[in-house]
Amino acid sequence: MITDTLPFEKSFFVSDNWLWRKTWQHVGLNQAERRQIFARGGVGWFDAGMEWMEASSHAAYIVGFLDVLQHAASAITPEERARVEKQVLNGCDYLAILQDLAGKLPDQSGGIVHQSWKYDDVVLGSDTTKAAVCWARAARLLSGAHAGKKSEYKDRAVRAMAFMRERAKPCGAHGFHRQFHGAADDYVVPDEWMTRDLLQHLWAATELVQAGEPDFLDEAVALAEQVMARQVPSSDAAKYDGLYGHFRTFATGDLIEQAWCHNLEGKIAGADTGGHFPHWVVPLLYLSERHPDHPDAPRWRECVRDFAYGYFLPACSRNPFYLLPQGWYEGEGLVWFAGLWHGMNAAYGLAAALAWEFERSFDDDAFRNVFTGNVQWIAGLNAGITRDSLKGSVLFDTEIEPGVAMPVSLIHGIGARSAGCWLNIKGAIGNGFATGAQFKFDVPPTQVNDAPSSFTDEDWISHAGAWLSALARRQSR
Repeated sequence: MITDTLPFEKSFFVSDNWLWRKTWQHVGLNQAERRQIFARGGVGWFDAGMEWMEASSHAAYIVGFLDVLQHAASAITPEERARVEKQVLNGCDYLAILQDLAGKLPDQSGGIVHQSWKYDDVVLGSDTTKAAVCWARAARLLSGAHAGKKSEYKDRAVRAMAFMRERAKPCGAHGFHRQFHGAADDYVVPDEWMTRDLLQHLWAATELVQAGEPDFLDEAVALAEQVMARQVPSSDAAKYDGLYGHFRTFATGDLIEQAWCHNLEGKIAGADTGGHFPHWVVPLLYLSERHPDHPDAPRWRECVRDFAYGYFLPACSRNPFYLLPQGWYEGEGLVWFAGLWHGMNAAYGLAAALAWEFERSFDDDAFRNVFTGNVQWIAGLNAGITRDSLKGSVLFDTEIEPGVAMPVSLIHGIGARSAGCWLNIKGAIGNGFATGAQFKFDVPPTQVNDAPSSFTDEDWISHAGAWLSALARRQSR
């Protein structure tokens, strides 16, 4: 019951496009410029609440800025565009450093290492394809004033793709957390790329085609075929509580791919690391739209449609906030929060981006609630922090009476009441709600455990990039 004694605002502000106008500069430009100050060597970003500069998080933030250039160019001033481009250059140049470091390792030329100091001997295919996406899109979207960089980035993307075809290998069980994926302890991890990895590789290929490298179309078509072969058909919906169109993790077996799998459990950078693009079928959708005369175009579009209407929309609609679930688990069904290594606010931002793409492509406003629910959860329309949930927070604390759930903006410093995070940077977005301790797999992913019962407070630029990806698309109406 809400009474006058509870700490809730009696009024709130309503305005068209308010979230964009209120947040994008802080979440994007202002935050990035401050994080660059603390980056080693002055290139890239101090990416989290402590000194990390991961390849995957950089790619997510770059993607957010590139989405501003692609979808929101008419909503920003020339001065703002120049600042956005400067941050794209900053992020892409850091990824270039990581590629150069990989080139010094045996047989790793073209790949990228995970970070420029710690994990500087770890080359992941998942990082490499994300970097290729960023370089290919930057080559297309940066202004002509950066012609030299545009050419360099395209060349780097091509080299990254050569590495993926010729030398990259899946991680297998290395860094693959079985419980998180819903697999048994004795599950034998196939020597295959996860579906999320195939989708990132597909994205890189489609973006290189768009950047003027048509020879990559055949590679994109082959990757699309692999992805489609893993889709759950409508005939199997009864096995998944009426859901279909989602994807198996591997070609071998029936393990279902989750929306999110990022972790560094045991300090291992491996299979799961950087797994924060949820069910990212956008490249498959773009492939169908950009190549409508290709004989496979109807199948590509039908694959996306089946996912959008068979899984994405009904699964999100089973949550009162329309949140994207973490995924479907055998014997449990849909699970949203239980089992996470930390909160997955980036998945909500990217779920909103998916919802916008589906509404646009299928001309169906049924996806509007999913877009709104996922961004508003981050903006403050959420289950709220409680005295108990703050036990999951490492640094942030506030006074909350027992029995009160206090909704908060998860964007630091923005909103009538915002949650804190590790770095005092306005616009930083923390990990958000989960279960159990932050950075631990101490709660199994079961429905009985499934509640936003723990608030995880470390900030991370992956969440910021996803926020930009969602709101930038809304500017293209």
